[in-house]
Amino acid sequence: MRRCSIMDKRVIKTRRNITETFLELFYKKDFEKITIKEIADAAEIERKTFYLHYLDKYDLLDAIVQKHFDQLDEICEAKKDLGLKEGTTIWFDFFETHQTFFKCLFSIKNADEYKQKLQKFIIRQLDGRLSTTFMKAHHLSEQLFPEFFAAGIVQMVMVYIQDENSNKAAIENQVVQLLKMTNGDL
Repeated sequence: MRRCSIMDKRVIKTRRNITETFLELFYKKDFEKITIKEIADAAEIERKTFYLHYLDKYDLLDAIVQKHFDQLDEICEAKKDLGLKEGTTIWFDFFETHQTFFKCLFSIKNADEYKQKLQKFIIRQLDGRLSTTFMKAHHLSEQLFPEFFAAGIVQMVMVYIQDENSNKAAIENQVVQLLKMTNGDL
């Protein structure tokens, strides 16, 4: 039993090393130009060790993105009891903390895949929270409107992440006002 525990620690340590090394490279250079050999050399591991943990650099990036979405999910769960303004601030604080990561992520060649993941995540968070009364009163599709609304929030996140001069409080306020407009009980 003790041997399993030691192995688990080694796996965790190796994965952390690979992730940290990859992120250092990811923040410095174009994702498409990062090689497995480069990651392995910088992490001081063999390439075969990398492949024991990840299929390729895309698999590694997907794992890192999933960790970020898991954290975001925890934040969304924790903020449910907070007011709309406080919850939105916490949500944007997350993107502020991870601004460099998301800025790099959303600048890679297949960034649309990750933007769509974020949009689907937001749609799940909005599920049951957008007023059907509002949508009916404005002749909005209950399927299309959440898609549109989530795309708008993704775009606001993009503006915040990519524009160093963006005003976080103003963007948060826009999101809060839009949410209030669609349902005062959010």
